[in-house]
Amino acid sequence: MKIMSNLYISSPTNTMKIIKKNDLVLKKIYGQNFIIDTNILKKISGFAELDKNDVVLEIGPGIGSLTEIMMPEVKKIICIEIDKKFSEVFEEIFGRFIGEKIVFISKDAMKVDYEEICSYYSVTKLVSNLPYKIAAPVILKILGETDRVGDFIATIQRDIADRILAKPGDKNYNAATVKMNFYSEFCGGFGISKNCFYPKPHVDSETIHLRKWERFLPSSILEKINALIVGDLLKNNNLKRNFREDFFKFVEDSFSHRRKKLINSLTINDGYYLEQQQEIIGALASIGKSKDIRPEELSLEEYLTVFILTSQTYKYFFK
Repeated sequence: MKIMSNLYISSPTNTMKIIKKNDLVLKKIYGQNFIIDTNILKKISGFAELDKNDVVLEIGPGIGSLTEIMMPEVKKIICIEIDKKFSEVFEEIFGRFIGEKIVFISKDAMKVDYEEICSYYSVTKLVSNLPYKIAAPVILKILGETDRVGDFIATIQRDIADRILAKPGDKNYNAATVKMNFYSEFCGGFGISKNCFYPKPHVDSETIHLRKWERFLPSSILEKINALIVGDLLKNNNLKRNFREDFFKFVEDSFSHRRKKLINSLTINDGYYLEQQQEIIGALASIGKSKDIRPEELSLEEYLTVFILTSQTYKYFFK
């Protein structure tokens, strides 16, 4: 479905025409880089395996290049755009579809209540060319706020993808990686050349597919927890939220001085860990790890195990 003419919005000709006609200033702070290769956008749409029952969340639609490609394939698209000028242009282009095929929300994506939006509109997937600076934070925000969205198909710059998909021991492995692993699994992806964007960024991009785990904790951890506690944990939303927040703080503290050993990073950061130092060393030994291990060398399951074993609040979880 071509919205404007015999050319898609994403054709270089139409993209430049829209930018010039509306005096659009592309702001680096918002990571405004348009994909100007229609075949790539069709590849993203196909990769997302969209169908007529899907309600898609699109963050940062810009002038609607991806929106135009997805619209014929889905039930509805919920678009969130922070830039007021871009919002005006988008509404001008897609005006006749807004309110039916498209719901347009002019807000900061980092200040939206995703449980409210995703439950109200029955959102099933996120499919977005995400702004560079909020790519990982906004995915984590949505994962943490709602269980409604099961699949995340996100186009992000390659260096961000490298951090999200890093494995233990990799130089890019960090706290955000551990958090992303806590919520989701990587199901595949493909690269996109920087030449497919305007303005051309400094690095290539990657379209990745993350799928949210159906269960709250990995099976390898749940198997260690008393069966009665597992039942309570999986049903008690407050307990789940508190556990996740406390665990994420432990992970952030672990990476607060990533050049240092894990035990040093923790004890420098918080006096509580200094008192727990021997327990932490013992917990590391119980999973076969040295007290000299560095933060980037532990997997999600290992972080969870050490956290539970050394937590005054949650150590009762383990049998």
